[in-house]
Amino acid sequence: MSCWETSAPGSGRALRRAVALAVGVTTLLWSSSVADASAPSTPAEKAAQEIQAARDRADAAAQALFDTEAEIDRLQIEIGETEEELAEVEAEIDAARSGLEQQAVRNFVGAGGSTMPLLIDVTKTNENLTAEVFSSIATENVYTNLDDYDALIVEVDEVRGDLEQQQADADAATANFAVLIEQAEAEVILLGEIEEQRLEDEAVRKALEAQQRARAEQERKEQEAEAARQAAAAAAAAEAAAVAAATPAATPPQAAAPAQVAPEAAPSSSGSNLACPVAGPRAFADTWGAARSGGRSHQGVDVISPGGTPLVAMESGRVEFKSNGLGGQTLRLYGASGTRYYYAHLSGYEGGNRPVNKGDVVGYVGRTGNTTTNHLHLQIHPNGGQPINPYPITRAACG
Repeated sequence: MSCWETSAPGSGRALRRAVALAVGVTTLLWSSSVADASAPSTPAEKAAQEIQAARDRADAAAQALFDTEAEIDRLQIEIGETEEELAEVEAEIDAARSGLEQQAVRNFVGAGGSTMPLLIDVTKTNENLTAEVFSSIATENVYTNLDDYDALIVEVDEVRGDLEQQQADADAATANFAVLIEQAEAEVILLGEIEEQRLEDEAVRKALEAQQRARAEQERKEQEAEAARQAAAAAAAAEAAAVAAATPAATPPQAAAPAQVAPEAAPSSSGSNLACPVAGPRAFADTWGAARSGGRSHQGVDVISPGGTPLVAMESGRVEFKSNGLGGQTLRLYGASGTRYYYAHLSGYEGGNRPVNKGDVVGYVGRTGNTTTNHLHLQIHPNGGQPINPYPITRAACG
């Protein structure tokens, strides 16, 4: 019998509670130790905390900026869909109006009347039209057609109202986006000034590195605690399924709870052995999967930095430069590890297609292509295949 097996009734639940309690206590103790260790005790540690606080503010501004950009793109997609819906309803109204006019002609000729009512434009009220047609062509078929026509008028008004609201929301988001650009760029510039002043001191650099290691360790502990929680949930689901399977047939079997799948492990390359692609002040935004115009989704990480900031090779390999409509001036770095890196929106290149070493300057931050903000759009393709979320790797590389 393994250490995880027991024959005592309810011992499985007790074991899970004990595991959960142990995980909770461990996490609490770790958080407390990190909190105690984070209290600055020297001028260097205080300066390091000021740098980290400035980085956090810049990151928050970058995230707000790119979240708003995603919202604008989502609204533009919705506006396009609503415009298509409006065109379809208006086409139905045109067809219904044409049918009513033809019915009016047939009934007018058959009735021998002297006048024929004309339908007004769909953008105007149809009260007069309804009164005239009802009084001169009172047939069941026309009544039915007018009911359908009225319903279409109501529907087109509703769709137009939705479209107007979406356009108003998009306008407001666009105006907010312009403000957020200024705020994010100002935070990054301020961060650069703080780093330039503080990081000249070797003691400050070491203190900052120590704080970053502590933060990374805390994040690792939190991920382990979450993995343990999901593993416990999966074990509970498996036990429930086993109990349900052993239940007598007279009792309707209960559906087993779906097993919790643990989150996919982070790539083996944590990023710590890679060079940060932006050699200067920067702010991160995790925008993986965000909506983009044309029904696309964002497949990279966005790193805000002042225009002209040097970009370097994340690892040794070969660099090739190309341009396209979306990315503007771009480059592809074919790393020696087999990973391909894609940099977009550059303001310029450094040199030509060539072999490079890790840390070599390959270009400069810009806003060419489909963007309005100075930043690097970075994609990472392990083994040259499909892109993965590069945020964790880039964060580890850049600190």
